[in-house]
Amino acid sequence: MSLETAHNVAQPAPPTLPAEILDLVIEFALQSPDATSPHLFSAVAPLTLASSQFRLLTLRRFFRHIIFSETEFKKDNSQWNRFFRLLDSLAERTGGECFTWVRSLRATSRTLMGRFHSARLAALTHLEELSVDLAPEGLATQKPLLKLIDKASHKLTTLTLTSLPCVDIPLLRLIAATFPCLLDLYLSCTERLEFHCWSCYEESLGQTTHSPIPDMFSDSRNMAIVFAKILKPLTHLTHLHLGIYLSDEMLVQTHIDHAEAEERLPFGPELCTLCDEAAAEVQLRELAAGLEFAQSLKALRTVGFSSFF
Repeated sequence: MSLETAHNVAQPAPPTLPAEILDLVIEFALQSPDATSPHLFSAVAPLTLASSQFRLLTLRRFFRHIIFSETEFKKDNSQWNRFFRLLDSLAERTGGECFTWVRSLRATSRTLMGRFHSARLAALTHLEELSVDLAPEGLATQKPLLKLIDKASHKLTTLTLTSLPCVDIPLLRLIAATFPCLLDLYLSCTERLEFHCWSCYEESLGQTTHSPIPDMFSDSRNMAIVFAKILKPLTHLTHLHLGIYLSDEMLVQTHIDHAEAEERLPFGPELCTLCDEAAAEVQLRELAAGLEFAQSLKALRTVGFSSFF
């Protein structure tokens, strides 16, 4: 065979790794101990420059879990707006697939508030986990924010709403009607209570419905029956946490009345010897409520409440 003929013989293509293997390698690289948030971009940047395939796989992994840390709404310069401008810039090259990359989103309520933000939340069609901190909200502003969350993907399997002003019937109805695939539901109010000073404690109590008994429900069993009936459509619900107290609402006020002497530092009922007398009854209430939920929601494996005891 002449040199010219040998030169014209087709050379075998260099071996290439399947995209699935590359995806696992990139996932490992981005989840390594060195890929914590301060150093994450330095890990991502070289991978995006290696090739178009590496760039696509890296960005897909990078956008899988999104956390917004800002606590104030900053209009056009907000993290939320900048994030969507970045996704928009990738949309043409990915055929819009980039919006399906986001599977987990954690943000404050103020980050999500805005004129077009509900449409943007709806654009994340494959979102599976949503966590929102509602600490900036009050009893009057909770409802508009929940209408926005209503636009989230109906495929959600995990929903976490913390520092809620109130866990009530309208909230549970909205969740049960909107997110039929939920496995984990975490709703909590009690993070809003500030124990570091008596005046702060009393002020935060006025902005939070921390216990539904006896004003909303006569007792914990009645509450559990009503709430469980509302959540009945969530046939896959496995873990439920309601961050409300099942002790009487006045327990906290009674504690303040007998514990706010000047020589004492602020503390909650759980450290109060007088309030401790209510511990046994409260624990029985929690047990009774848990049993009602378990009997009604057949897939449920764990149920919890906020408690001083």
